[in-house]
Amino acid sequence: MIHFRVGYEILLLLAIALIISGCSGPGPGAPAPSSPILPTATPVSGPRPEVSSGSNVPPCTVSVEPGVDISVVTSTEPEGAVICLGPGLYRVPHTIEPKALQTLRGSEGTVLTGEIPVEGWRKDGEHWAVSGYLPPDYEKVGQCEDTTANPCQVAESFFLNGSPVRRVMSRGAVDEATFFADYSENVLYVGQNPQGQVATLARTRTAIGSTEPSVAIEKLTVRGFANLAQKGAVLVGGKDWTVRNSVITANHGVGIMIVRAENARILDNTITANGQMGIGQYRSPGGRIENNRITANNTAEFWRADWESGGIKVTKSSSTIANNQIFDNLGVGVWIDEAGDDVSILSNDIQGNAACGVRYEISRNGRIIGNTIRENALALKRGAGTNIFTGAGITVNTSSDVTIENNKLLGNLNGIGVQARPRGEGPWGEYVLEKITVKGNHIDLRAPATATTGYVEADSLVTTPPASAVIFHGNRYVLTDTASARFNLKDRLVDFRAWQAAEKDKDGTVAGR
Repeated sequence: MIHFRVGYEILLLLAIALIISGCSGPGPGAPAPSSPILPTATPVSGPRPEVSSGSNVPPCTVSVEPGVDISVVTSTEPEGAVICLGPGLYRVPHTIEPKALQTLRGSEGTVLTGEIPVEGWRKDGEHWAVSGYLPPDYEKVGQCEDTTANPCQVAESFFLNGSPVRRVMSRGAVDEATFFADYSENVLYVGQNPQGQVATLARTRTAIGSTEPSVAIEKLTVRGFANLAQKGAVLVGGKDWTVRNSVITANHGVGIMIVRAENARILDNTITANGQMGIGQYRSPGGRIENNRITANNTAEFWRADWESGGIKVTKSSSTIANNQIFDNLGVGVWIDEAGDDVSILSNDIQGNAACGVRYEISRNGRIIGNTIRENALALKRGAGTNIFTGAGITVNTSSDVTIENNKLLGNLNGIGVQARPRGEGPWGEYVLEKITVKGNHIDLRAPATATTGYVEADSLVTTPPASAVIFHGNRYVLTDTASARFNLKDRLVDFRAWQAAEKDKDGTVAGR
């Protein structure tokens, strides 16, 4: 087995340990700890343990320590190499591009970072400043909540002691808790004294990405990359990739982006506190996104209501999204948008996302089954409202062949909202609402007081779907007042008695509590 022996560095990464354990790191003004916390790298003193012949896990063929440029290792090692990274901090100045069948395997405390140390601060008036660390200015993309200054479009995040510092868009707005990046002058300004603290800036765009097949990423923490909006810190670009048991955090754009990559497997990861979104999937059939913890994404404040921010977004792809925890993302929890085809959303816990829990939009062949969907769509900003067009626990918008079954919904802005709108054409012709079945769900509408459920049509709709296009049956509703008008019937709200009279939920039940 080959060993790369190099010097190693020790850096304070308390924030990473706390993210993994589900806590937040110290505030930007907190003093640096007096001793290293996690991780520390130790030189390799001998061969790494080989995996027994009875294991399905291939043994390491290459052992790497912090200080090595991993992109050089992947380019020089053959296809099929198992590259094992010991614990410690690995600075990634260039994208790591694995070859076919290569594995990148970390261990407890293996961290890949796109951050660079920032040193040489000087006092400049009321602020502290440093020059020479920013890239040349570049074209910005993405729709932000703040449509005037558009701070979400700027990718180079700044950290003190491992915790992100909030960006402002002018020097005059800098205070103790913020920073400003002046790209025209190549100067960073902060409001507090960074001396004696660990100051870093995200600079590398992408951690890992290639179009080669059958790559495996295992047990890595990937943080602090300056990937642009709609780009992944980890870019899955080849067939049969697996990303497993990893932590993807504090990157600017998407945590993991699957692009034109068949049969990607994203399994058992924690994907948290990324600037735009947790996982994106584009033109990639056969995806499996299972047993992940996807939480608190969209820290850069992209538009929560209707731009791709939040948990997961799938476009022009097929996928199984199962047994994930998807919560507290500042956007949609799970969004299937534009020509999604054959997507199953099964047995997920989807809670506290700022926009819809699940949105199935201008797509087909969907199964939304057995999920627990709580308290979603309650934290919208731009475009906020209360009606069912605004958001719901589950929204189906102008899609076909979708089954919504045996889900438990409670405390969402609205319950289940089925919408018919004029949405143009896709790869299989005009997008229409048809063959929608909503059955066997538990829908609690007691809170908020404005919550409703049902079927609505846009005023601009030219052709009304037939009554058979949307079937509700066997659903169980919980209301504060069973006689209240909480059911959308095209263009009006009706009570449960009138809902049943319109051939909806003839075998359904309603209870008051």
